[in-house]
Amino acid sequence: MFITTCMRRCLLTALLVCAAPSFAADESMGRPQVRAGDLWVYRQTSLINHKTDEFSYRVTAAADGRITTDASGQRDIYSTDWNLIESSSGVKISPHEGYFRFPLAPGTVYPFKAQRTVARVRAAWEGMVTVGAWETIDVPAGRFRALRVDVEGHFGGGPVARRGRMQQSYWWSGEVRRWVRHDLWISKPGGTATDFQTRSELIRHTPAP
Repeated sequence: MFITTCMRRCLLTALLVCAAPSFAADESMGRPQVRAGDLWVYRQTSLINHKTDEFSYRVTAAADGRITTDASGQRDIYSTDWNLIESSSGVKISPHEGYFRFPLAPGTVYPFKAQRTVARVRAAWEGMVTVGAWETIDVPAGRFRALRVDVEGHFGGGPVARRGRMQQSYWWSGEVRRWVRHDLWISKPGGTATDFQTRSELIRHTPAP
């Protein structure tokens, strides 16, 4: 049987497609399992003045329904779904941020509402979370298949139009058991300008030994 060059290329393409791993677009992401000693290091870049900084999270304990981390020298406590509860920097959130509800399923939409206290000043944070699609994303630590989670809401008192606004996007990777990129945008209460805008990307991840 005579096989042309074109036929060979078609056969090779078909073999490669069959051999490539397939992922369901609606595949959910289960709750990441972490252990004391797990480490993530990130680089944060201001999208306003382009200054950069590095910070890290090292798990010091994962028990009793909480995850405790050493976050570049400060102690942060999260729920098992990685929602911040309190920080030694002076932040306390009741009951917790509420951004993440594992398992995360593409297309899911849900509200969040919490009371955030900073230096004895309390403010309500509320809004909506949308679990988007799986994306392939490149960060300094490499290329990852990650599930996008968008958070949009407002904070402060008074009419909604006068409250502060924030938008966040997270890309969660099951491979490293945490997010690999986080985009944050904030406009302070009463304002319309961008007051804070950053992008944080994973530099490296070191699992617990």
